[in-house]
Formats: sequence, C-alpha cells, structure tokens
Amino acid sequence: MADETRRTDGITVDGLARMLRDGKITRRGFLTAAAGLVGGMAAAEGLLPRAAGAQTTRKTEVVVAQGGDLSKMDPHLTTSGWDLSILLNLYDNLTSRHPDGKLYPGLATEWKLVNPTLWQFKLRQGVKFHNGDPFTAADVKFSIERAYDPNRKVSLVRTNFQTIDRIETPDPFTVNFYTKKPDPLLPPRFSFSGGQIMPKKYVETVGDDTFNLKAVGAGPVKLVEWVKDDRVVLDATRDYWQGQIAADRVIFKPIPEMAGRIAALLAGEVDLITKLPPDHADRVAKHPNTKIEGALYSGLYVLMANSKRPPLDNPKVKQALSLAIDRESIVKDLFRGQGMVPSQPIAKGDNHFDESLPPLKYDPSLAKQRLKEAGYKGEEIVIESGQGLIVYDKEMGEAVVSMWREIGVNAKLELLETTVRAQKLREKTFKGFFWADPTSILRDPDGMMWRILGPGGIYDYWRHPRFDELGDAARFSVDEKFRGQAYKEMTKIFQEQVPWIEVIQPIELYGLQKYMDWKAHPIQQIELRGFNFKFRRA
Repeated sequence: MADETRRTDGITVDGLARMLRDGKITRRGFLTAAAGLVGGMAAAEGLLPRAAGAQTTRKTEVVVAQGGDLSKMDPHLTTSGWDLSILLNLYDNLTSRHPDGKLYPGLATEWKLVNPTLWQFKLRQGVKFHNGDPFTAADVKFSIERAYDPNRKVSLVRTNFQTIDRIETPDPFTVNFYTKKPDPLLPPRFSFSGGQIMPKKYVETVGDDTFNLKAVGAGPVKLVEWVKDDRVVLDATRDYWQGQIAADRVIFKPIPEMAGRIAALLAGEVDLITKLPPDHADRVAKHPNTKIEGALYSGLYVLMANSKRPPLDNPKVKQALSLAIDRESIVKDLFRGQGMVPSQPIAKGDNHFDESLPPLKYDPSLAKQRLKEAGYKGEEIVIESGQGLIVYDKEMGEAVVSMWREIGVNAKLELLETTVRAQKLREKTFKGFFWADPTSILRDPDGMMWRILGPGGIYDYWRHPRFDELGDAARFSVDEKFRGQAYKEMTKIFQEQVPWIEVIQPIELYGLQKYMDWKAHPIQQIELRGFNFKFRRA
C-alpha cells in the first residue's frame, strides 16, 4: 500500500488498514474510504485481504446479532433462547455448564451430598452484585425459593426445582438444600434457566416490575441500557471474580432477518451471529474475515402440540401428522445434512438415550390410515410459527404444512410476532402446534422431557397417569438401571400419545469474525466468560 495515496484529511490507505484491524472502522467503512483513494470499489476490494492482516483486532467491544430482542430480564419469567443469551451473562449461577459438557463451580465453590436428601453448597466469598450489594447465602435462598414458589403468579422455571423441600442458611456462605426425596441431579439444575442468583435486598426494594426492566446480577457484564427492538448494552464487570472478560462492552442487537445478520457480519459491523442457516455457511466460511463454529444441539426442534384442543386431543391424529413428515428430506435438503432425524423425545448425547430405536418413520399411507381411524373430519390444524426463533422455523413450517396437506389434512401456517408468541407461551393459548426447541439442561431426560412436559411444566398441555408416575419416580431415583427402564417406558407412552412431534436434532451454526476465539455451546448459551471468549490481539 502506498503511503502517498492520501486523503485531504491526511489519512492514507495504510492508516485505513490499521483502523480496520483495530476495529475502529468496519469493513464497509474501509471499502468506501479506500475506494476514494485508489480509484474504485474493485481496487479497494483487492486491498481488503492485505488490510485484514493476520485477523487480529484491538477492539474493546463485542457485538452479537440474534434473531429477536430481549423480552424479560427477570430470569423466572422466561426460557427464551434470545433472553438466556443475555441473562446467563448478566447473572451468575451456583454451578456452570461449560461447552465441554462438564459441570464447574460458579458462585458455589464446592458441594457435597451430606445425606440422601441434603445437599450442602459452599459459596464464593468476596463477590458483589453490580449495585455493590455483597453476595451471601441469603441471596441464594431468596432466588431459588422465588423460582419454585407455588404462590407466584407466573414462573416458567418452577419445575426445575420442585425436588426441593426447604432451604436453610446456617452461615452467610453455606446453603443447605433439603430435597423431598433423593435428587442426584440437583447441582446441575442450578447451572441454567432459573438458577440465576439475584440480589435479595435490591429486588425487594424496587419490586418485581422495576427489577424486570433494570435487572442487577453478579455476572461478567452489567446492564447499561435496553432500547427495545434496537439493542441491549452491557458493560464488563471490572472486578468480576473470574477476571474481566476480553471486552469492555457487549452489545446484543436484534436483527430478525437472517440476510441482515449475515450482511452485518460480512461487513464487519457485528462480531457474532446466531442461528446461521446451513445454506449460508459456505458464504461465511469462505469470506476472508469470517468463520463458522457449530455444535450438535443438546435438544430438539419440535412441533409442540396443544393436546387440549380438538382434534389434537386425539393421539391418532398426532400419530398421523408425525408419520406424514419426511424428516430425512428436511435434514438433507433444508439443513444440508447438518443434523439428524430423531428417534425419540430424548436428545442424542443424553443419559438414557436409547440407541436401539430407529429414526422416526415416514409413511404417508399409514398416516392416512391413522386419520381414518381417528375419524378426522377436516378440522383446521394450525402451526403458529415465529421467524428466526429456531433455524428455518418458517421454512420448516411451510414444508410440514405441505406434507400434511398431501395426506388430506386441512393445515395452515400462521406467523407470530415475538411478543405475541411470548404471551401465548405464558398464557398457554396456542391454537394447535407451535415450534419449540426444548433444551436438555441436565444431559438427562429429567432436564428436558420431564422438566418441560411434567405437571406444571411450560408445555403442560397433556397428562398421562403412568407417564407422570414414572417421571416422578425416575427424578428421585439413584438407581440408574431403574431410571433407564422408566425412561424407556415413558418414551413408549410418548410415542403413542405424541405431546410433541420431534422433527430434527440440528447442528447449530454461528458466524463470527476470525479475530474472535469462541466456541459454540450445545445448549445455545452465548458464553462470553474468559474460559470461552477472547479477541486475538496483534
């Protein structure tokens, strides 16, 4: 690059290149400015690989683009992936599940099983919430009791902690959890949704409504501002107990359209994008400045059924609808092979995943027979779909509706705004089917199938006495052989009753700048702590 090529303000192409590498201008900004110096956009684009250098940066801000905006800051009011991307960085939990699948200390430094129904947790000392309040056992007791309090009007995370009988705090840094029966899975229960620890004094002072808008946590970032449908701005916690993260500021931006997210990534305007569709992966991977990361999702993409509404209260109708879905074509043609056809309601990778079960069957003839047996009379069956909540939700919805129509079902796809879907989720008012991506938070069926479908779960649209009996027994058993047998029988009941229709277990892809070292998390967590994120520096 020639130093003599200079703008009237004294900036040279070399200077522009340094600004690009330092993150002071975007790729688009570099191209626009350089084009004026070297005589055209084509010549400027030829300079870009050299200007990008060794893919390092001096940036102090990381920008994450996802498909939707934050809906709630109160962690007991949401299980949305868009919300958890932010909230699991804003708050800390007692335990932490890393991308390697292992459980690590969080706000708890150690834990032990004192007797079959008593877990004791020792807490990290010297931690402060973002408002300066000291972290103690009282905050843990308050937060977890609040999560499962049956008297609270709304809690979407109550079933996570229903094994707990009572909580005692013998000293400021010890918490004793007494369970109703033995619960071998209690420590990992605290690592995800609903396990975020809140400052008791602050929440009680400002009230729930204010807290939901001006949340305070003890995580690696703290809230600066939330501009609805535009951005959530978070500053790094300087005295965070794990050390400050690799950025001074984190911004989450909702960009609903995938084309817009990809364009922003390729232009250097954002550092990380979520839910990258496989048919765009090559474009991101082959770009000189960007790369992809991915992980097999520890969960499923499913069509959740409101089984309380006809004709979905008839299991044979749902069996027919499941048989009519050509999942292999969805995996192959839509997801470009980036995923697998499910065989059961338990995600591959979980304890007690039954390797002997074949992939779910595609059989349109049998589907028509099931409809006839069910006495289906042409009632309308609706899929209410978001756009960007999960990868290809709209496109999969269109494909499934087409497949259902081929067997004579009066099927319809309706698109929902994010806020409308969130309201329907809280109020359990979906018309028929809706897309969901249940996550296995415990690497165990209790952390997905039973947590979500059990009595009082967020998708409690269906009950079966034997299923409930087995799920409750398996939750409290320390006999893994019994638990495995229980989940096999629950799976058989599930496949007969079809409370949800499994469609795919996808490999979820993310696009990011090459100067970012970051690993995808199997449970969709945008983990920005030091063990999982850093900038490559010159």
